Amino acid sequence: MIQPHKASVTKDGGIYQLIYESNLDSKLEQILIGLMKDNPSSKIETTIRKFLLYVQHSTENFWSIYYNAKTYQEKLDCYYQFSKNQCLATEVLIRDLDSLSSEEEIKENLNSILKEGFTF
Repeated sequence: MIQPHKASVTKDGGIYQLIYESNLDSKLEQILIGLMKDNPSSKIETTIRKFLLYVQHSTENFWSIYYNAKTYQEKLDCYYQFSKNQCLATEVLIRDLDSLSSEEEIKENLNSILKEGFTF
């Protein structure tokens, strides 16, 4: 019987450790680690922590329902819902990261405009 691996997504854990302990797909794990290395801002880290928290809850919910399922059909339905939840979490992560990117680009553009505006 496969046992779930629980990772507690708290402020105490280092983000890299939390990513690893979340048992994500290795490709997704590599993407998140790369993102943190390329842009180690607190906003990015907060967004990733939010994603990991959702993944943790989704995984715990999956195992709870899975162990109570009486048929393989119920287990497959449970897995199907889990997969949909993972896709939704990834979509929200992408949206949140896009919004952060837009904020940073806007700030950079405003700084450039201000510098150029005050240069005589």
